[in-house]
Amino acid sequence: MTTHAHRAALPPAPKPGDACPPLEPLGSDHAWLGALAGVQQSADHHGEGDVLRHTQMVADELLADARWQALEAATRNELWLAALLHDVGKPATTRLEDGRWRAPGHARRGAIIARRVLWEAGVDPAARERICALVRHHMVPHFLIDAPAAEATRRAIAIALEWGGGAAPQYLLTRADALGRIAADRDAMATNVELFAELCRDLGCLDTAYPFATAHARFTFFGRGDRDPAYAAHDTTRSRVVLLSGLPGAGKDLWIHRHGDGRPVVSLDDLRRARGARRSDKAAQGQIIQQARELARTHLRAGEPFVWNATNLSAQMRRQLIDLFASYDAHVTIVAVEAPATDLDRRNRDREHPVPADALERMLGQWEAPTLTECHELVVWDATSP
Repeated sequence: MTTHAHRAALPPAPKPGDACPPLEPLGSDHAWLGALAGVQQSADHHGEGDVLRHTQMVADELLADARWQALEAATRNELWLAALLHDVGKPATTRLEDGRWRAPGHARRGAIIARRVLWEAGVDPAARERICALVRHHMVPHFLIDAPAAEATRRAIAIALEWGGGAAPQYLLTRADALGRIAADRDAMATNVELFAELCRDLGCLDTAYPFATAHARFTFFGRGDRDPAYAAHDTTRSRVVLLSGLPGAGKDLWIHRHGDGRPVVSLDDLRRARGARRSDKAAQGQIIQQARELARTHLRAGEPFVWNATNLSAQMRRQLIDLFASYDAHVTIVAVEAPATDLDRRNRDREHPVPADALERMLGQWEAPTLTECHELVVWDATSP
């Protein structure tokens, strides 16, 4: 695994009232920023030119906004970094389709790339995930007005929850994204973003996270998109499951040693080694996952607490497992195990069974950190913690 490409100190946010510096010269020190130059966009929506030029205009708009200037320094910096990173997924996703440049899925891909950039730069995990959430959702306010009411409510509340203190920062970023363009629909998109802010204000989640009655009410709301968020769902949980999530070498086994309290552990690595299977053996991997799910069902049927120990890096993989746990009325805690980029190589080398470097690279390309939209409780833990 190579974790040096993004380690140059991140560009600091200018002070309120200062002009945005030219971004093109920064690309020589920050490959992720330099990669935006020359990436084509639809002329209908981006008459200004390539993605780097658009990013410059978005940053200009954000810094000119008096509401950004009035924020605390840490929040200003997080929004600034989100503006620089918001389209970082476009180089990997841009393609010419029917004569038009498109970048399908660039927000999701961009959040994954941003996570690695920020992780390798040593950004605190909480701040890192706030920035990644802004990148992940930056397109949503443009089009949420056209979504069905239940979906619009769910996504607005999710945005507020993932930032932690309301959807206002997402509003500021996406407003700058709408205005930082040369396009006929510039004002129309900016109006859509204002309507997003009004929706969040009506829901009570513009300046604070939505006040769910309980953690179980929140869990069932996101599990069932048609549910009223104000509904105080009766807590029917009858067992407790801990789902570990983290890169290889981050310290998941150490968490079990320190905090497992003797609970049974369903471990994909243990099952793989018991079979003598390689990680690259996809046929064996499918059988191992089925075996693990059957072990989990045994604990769930008995109402026994247990720990599921695997990397669980993608939201899709976690969703499949959490749906299984929820079908047995389990309370789900996700423990996101963190390790600094500077330590992970060493920790992996020191393992009894190190993960190959190419496999780690693939995993970094899938890493979506868990959020409170997925579980009853989210714990972020580092091996340097107690």
